[in-house]
Amino acid sequence: MNIRHMSVCSLAAALSVSALSPLSAAVQDAKPISQAAPVYSSDLRAACIEGQVVVSFTITASGDVINPKVVSSTDRNLENPALEAVRKWKFAPATKDGVAIKVKALQPVAFVIPELHSDRATRLVVSDSRPASQAMDSTSAN
Repeated sequence: MNIRHMSVCSLAAALSVSALSPLSAAVQDAKPISQAAPVYSSDLRAACIEGQVVVSFTITASGDVINPKVVSSTDRNLENPALEAVRKWKFAPATKDGVAIKVKALQPVAFVIPELHSDRATRLVVSDSRPASQAMDSTSAN
């Protein structure tokens, strides 16, 4: 199995962070710097386990992810790989009036086995990717 095919098989999808509440014009969204895909184990793929895990987390004023928690999931076996991946993500922090702030974010992470859906699943994963946007946390950015 070549590396490109392996990375497609282990791809979690549609990395778009959803806003929890509207942002004011003075607030700039956090921007993803790196979003590692979750490990999609061969055991889960062999069992044809697909699904989605929705993760909430905080992006700190330094761009680190803290307190990731599963909000919902279609299969408990996908939760730990999703959480482990999200913990490794790094962002350019959100800012308010030019000052870095921490924000809360909500992220669906999809696990798709492309071979089960021909090449249509791969196109859906790629076409669904959007820039991240977050909601301002009610606490200050200290």
